[in-house]
Amino acid sequence: MLLSTLLWSSAAATVHASIDSVRIVRTIHKDVAIVGGGGSGAYSAVRLREDYGVSVVVIEKEIMLGGHVNTWVDPATGRGYDAGVQNYIDLANATAFFARLNVTTQANVRASPAQVYADFTTGVELTNYSPPAAADRTDALKRYLALAEQYLPVMEPGWWTFPEPVDIPADLLLPFRDFVIKHNLTAGVPQIFATTGFGIHDLLGSLTMWVMRSFNIDMVRTLLGIDAAFVPASRKNQDLYDAIQRLLGSNALLSSTVTKAERSEKGGVVLEVRSSVTGKTTRIVAKKLLFTAPPTNANMVPFDLDSIEKSVFGDFSYSATYVGVVSHPSLPANTSILNTPVAAQPANWLEAIPKAPFNTRFDNYPNSSYYRVIAVGDQTYTESQARQTIIESFDKLMAGGTITQTSPPEPLKFLSFEPHGLVSAYASREALESGFIQRLNGLQGRRSTWYTGAAWSVHISTSLWVFTDTLLLKLVASLR
Repeated sequence: MLLSTLLWSSAAATVHASIDSVRIVRTIHKDVAIVGGGGSGAYSAVRLREDYGVSVVVIEKEIMLGGHVNTWVDPATGRGYDAGVQNYIDLANATAFFARLNVTTQANVRASPAQVYADFTTGVELTNYSPPAAADRTDALKRYLALAEQYLPVMEPGWWTFPEPVDIPADLLLPFRDFVIKHNLTAGVPQIFATTGFGIHDLLGSLTMWVMRSFNIDMVRTLLGIDAAFVPASRKNQDLYDAIQRLLGSNALLSSTVTKAERSEKGGVVLEVRSSVTGKTTRIVAKKLLFTAPPTNANMVPFDLDSIEKSVFGDFSYSATYVGVVSHPSLPANTSILNTPVAAQPANWLEAIPKAPFNTRFDNYPNSSYYRVIAVGDQTYTESQARQTIIESFDKLMAGGTITQTSPPEPLKFLSFEPHGLVSAYASREALESGFIQRLNGLQGRRSTWYTGAAWSVHISTSLWVFTDTLLLKLVASLR
């Protein structure tokens, strides 16, 4: 044991020899440094620490853990409104994870407000639109599920057994519009979009494998009543991550970002981490790095990528999503207004998907005067542009007569508005046919770095935890 400790200390010293020590106020040593405190990072920290006895530190740029949860709490009532993650699918004993953190859960039962369909580009209500009948929608979802189950072995958990380029199933490489037409799934499209598909800025143009990553079999099974969904009894999804934050204590470095990193195959990793609150820098010396944030160009700048890593991550593109809670006395009570292009009339469901950038809806929270909004665009879409999209859609609805302005006029009130992140990472068909998935998998464990997060698996939180569990087994084995 002493020999291995000496070897590790020597290797670590070699790795961080060039790190500037002048700005360092402290140095901490951990088995695993986790970058990103969202759903994957926070979950990984608990599993590694509590179940594998691995020491961890989490580096999170925001003021709290939780990532895409985006919970807003009404200061007047204390009631929570989840603008991001809406619920959790109960699989792989997910409720037990909440229970171990003393977060009480309950079945997710949500009232369905009346729905108004309006074209947000004109603001005019659609008076001749018929959404799919319930039976037709269910039949389409059942067909989708049967198809998705065929590809499950190569899609989940993760792409560990994804076929070589010449063997990729043709359906997975079809634009989703073509896949829908081929398999008569049109009646399911509005439901797919309304549930998770809105997180893809070009749903119908995206390759089917990326849609199946967002709208995966667990989501379909939940919609069909096969699996159940749950939420914290408090109706605040943030509660889980607040509990994890309390558990980790000082091992959660909040409002902090990595400014410099050195990684080696055998010598572990050394990170410089700066607090945006204190301005002070901490050095972290770790045996392994677990990266859970989206591997975007901006996020990867401090991590001294080599040519192989740059090539792989450079093939990723993203959608950008922003979520918030708004209010206005003109928005109708107990009603949600859904963005539906006029071309969808009378029942052209393939045309029911708005063109990016778009606001998906003004979605009324039951028994409240608050509304959820979701703005979606490509990876260049900014928060200010997203906010403007929301305002313009509201103004259009006013001008088009779908809603009526108060007297005197009032502006739309934003109670919260936050990035939901660069999501729905995807690569082109050409990249897939040149071995992108194999090259992506090849980065796992390389240069003492492991990866989890939605870019590496499915988007649904508890489904992603299943993938993360497979990854953590490999990471822990590499520590021995």
